[in-house]
Amino acid sequence: MKINIEQSNTYSEVEITIKCNNIDEGLENLISSIRLYSSTISGKKGAKIYFLKPEDVFYFDTVDEKVFIYTSDCVYETNLKLYEIEERFIGSSIIRVSKSIVLNLIKIDYVSPLLNGRIEAVLQNGEKVIISRQYVPIFKNKLGL
Repeated sequence: MKINIEQSNTYSEVEITIKCNNIDEGLENLISSIRLYSSTISGKKGAKIYFLKPEDVFYFDTVDEKVFIYTSDCVYETNLKLYEIEERFIGSSIIRVSKSIVLNLIKIDYVSPLLNGRIEAVLQNGEKVIISRQYVPIFKNKLGL
């Protein structure tokens, strides 16, 4: 892989061009990371609104019809619905893994199979998330399992 970087004051924004023979799994992962890097998501904590980088988000969870954003050390509330989050991050490492959870795959430390065809994902911060049976095939496909 060859990386060319041109830096100049004449550029008003970052532009990334990928030239390749074919798109393999490694390149898909790189594109996913670039997509995550280029967007933000807002979350409320108390009276303040924070703009979070998706790569800092561990997962999104719905509790009592409210959606929360979980990072390594904080929990934020967002006005977005889970399906809106899912749509916003299509083609990235952020995917739905249950009816109430959208997970950032890059934050998984390891996974273990459970009874009834479910999978337990242990995240880098030690939290555990259950991938429901309905979403296991998508989850495995995304991880290349």
